[in-house]
Amino acid sequence: MTALLPAAILLDPVVPPWVALLVVAFVAVAAWQTYRQCPLNRRQRLGLWLLRVAAVLILAWLLMLPKRRTVKVEQEMPVLAVALDISASMTDNPGNFPQTRRDRALEFLQDSKTQRVLARYRVVRFHLGAVAEEVSDEGGEPVFNAPRSNLGAGINRITERLRAENLAGILLLSDGLDHSGERLTPASLAVPVYIPQLELPFEPPPEPPEDWYIADIAHPRMMVVNWKANVDVLVRRRGRGVAEFPIHLRQGGNLLRTSMVSFAEGDAFQQVSFTIEPTQIGQTVYHVEIGPGGDADPENNQRDFLVDVADPRNRVLYLEGVPRWEFKFLKRALLSEKNYQLSAYVQGGDGAFINFDELSGKAGGQVPAFTAESLAEFRVIILGDMPASALTAEDCANLRQFVDKGGGLLFYGAKASYGPGGLASSPGLAELMPAVSEAGAAMREGRFTAALSAKGRTHPALSELASATQLPPILSFWGPVRTSEFSSALLVTADGSPVLVTRPYGQGRVGMVLSDSLWRWQLGGEAGGSERSLYGRFVTQLVHWLAPSEKDLGGTTLLQAVLSHTQAELRQKVTIGAVYDPGENREQAGVTCKITLPDGRVLVYPMLAATLGTDVGLTRPVEGFKCFFTPQEPGQYQIVLHTADGTQEATATILAEKPENERTGEPLNRAYLGQLAEDTGGACLEWPRRHNVFDTLRHQSREVALVKEYPVWNRWWWLLVLLTLFCAEWWWRRRVDLV
Repeated sequence: MTALLPAAILLDPVVPPWVALLVVAFVAVAAWQTYRQCPLNRRQRLGLWLLRVAAVLILAWLLMLPKRRTVKVEQEMPVLAVALDISASMTDNPGNFPQTRRDRALEFLQDSKTQRVLARYRVVRFHLGAVAEEVSDEGGEPVFNAPRSNLGAGINRITERLRAENLAGILLLSDGLDHSGERLTPASLAVPVYIPQLELPFEPPPEPPEDWYIADIAHPRMMVVNWKANVDVLVRRRGRGVAEFPIHLRQGGNLLRTSMVSFAEGDAFQQVSFTIEPTQIGQTVYHVEIGPGGDADPENNQRDFLVDVADPRNRVLYLEGVPRWEFKFLKRALLSEKNYQLSAYVQGGDGAFINFDELSGKAGGQVPAFTAESLAEFRVIILGDMPASALTAEDCANLRQFVDKGGGLLFYGAKASYGPGGLASSPGLAELMPAVSEAGAAMREGRFTAALSAKGRTHPALSELASATQLPPILSFWGPVRTSEFSSALLVTADGSPVLVTRPYGQGRVGMVLSDSLWRWQLGGEAGGSERSLYGRFVTQLVHWLAPSEKDLGGTTLLQAVLSHTQAELRQKVTIGAVYDPGENREQAGVTCKITLPDGRVLVYPMLAATLGTDVGLTRPVEGFKCFFTPQEPGQYQIVLHTADGTQEATATILAEKPENERTGEPLNRAYLGQLAEDTGGACLEWPRRHNVFDTLRHQSREVALVKEYPVWNRWWWLLVLLTLFCAEWWWRRRVDLV
């Protein structure tokens, strides 16, 4: 139902109304006095005066800037949220009824009585799984495969999503097996929840025999050789008695650790921690096994997990002068990259470097000697804001040799480093510098626009920033500087002053940051749904590009295997990529993928030429080959890639596991559903009385006023009227011989 209220005229005067009226009165009196002195008859005098006053009145009216407001009042239908639990437990049928909970939920929604009730509301539909997702009516048949249902959190999200709506209630179709444990917010408690019970009460079957099983394993997916890490194993059981049994950790058939698991009376789970320390590079499969004895289901007493072990020489050395904000945030960004091991040092008051340990957070130790052997243990070296005295001539020579052989070097300094007496003035480092200071160079402070240069937008060192529509401003940059003929400015200010400059040197790469305020990008928080800040992505991507491994990956003739998932669930598609560049013989080249299944059978897949990227975990596009595989049985799948000429081979491993799901065999949680309905003022009724849940469902529409305003002073016909009045007065004046 719609009602239209009388329209109103609103004024927004350019000048005070009394001033406009005073001007109109003055013009009217002056015009009348003027025409009185002219040889005109009364009709002519009055006509000309009216034309003049009418034009002035219209001008005064237009100076009021009038607007017309219309108000339309509509009756808005109330909203009813329909929340359908799509967890796997909805397909359970512990009572052996003719219909599962899923069947009854769908039947209830399609029932004619339910449809008549829903037709009186504006229905908003949600699917409840790990999260609550809004769906459309045309979404098709729902798939009940969510591993868990977080009902409390889902209802809170629904209420928050519809907080501005005229929400009458929530129709919840669920088995009540909530995994969130989240309490309803005050706003959610104010929205009644209506619940038809999807399962009749039944006598539960006898308690099954006790069963202990490995429920979950928390472990690092990527490590470095000789690093130590914790593996947490969650052991659950069905039963209540006292029990104690061993748990073993094995690798390659060798027993690594053994511990004991103890269950007291009524304990539902126990957590056991192991320490692993891989000693070989590559993919390492670990095996966890429990030995409870007399277990109802021995098949769930063991579980495998996979760890990618990286090169121990994948390390970054960071030397900084006096600690500053850049040190804090750059170090934090690099420590978040588990592919790299950071060794960070700051310069003490006596000029000596002190190690800042990344694990303990404590200071201690000495900086590695800048010998060729010690520098070879690192992939990238970062030099912060330090004077030239921080490094000896021999150190600089070894550093040049390090870069020449393929190492990465990043200058991340400021006044102490780029000014007089800084690292930039060191003869041993001058030839490495992508840019040198010119006369009068200083740290300029202010607010400057930062943008990627034409080359920076396509450069792999800044690929994570290329998608940003606008970068945050910077508050400082060092200038003026002169870049070398081999350098490229990737990040610049609005006037073209370089902020990030890179250059090749021998087989290595050198980068130079000319600002000490980029760390403020950290304060901008997350961007684009990413878990890392803009600053973190900038730093880690730059270090990735400087590292030799990133350079070699772009155009290598060495065959490498990359996977979208090293651990996958059954029936989950896995992308298998081969990084391989055969050069000019690409058309004749090819790669074959051979997969050995857990039962020993072998499948062979041809691989097609393709561009590899983020789909297989690479940070930038790389030309290679690709195929797809879907594991159908749990276990280890051995991947072997062969080039067409048979000269190269690469291996990888996929560990496939049964997907976690919520099919527990537990009956409907009537206590939870009943309490939920009681707390919110709704209703929870058994299946035979299911349609009575709507008895207390309110239907109260609300009035919504739609206000529309539009100006009437800027219409074209006002100008036409004014021109007509002025032309009519001019014509009449000419007719009676008035100037």
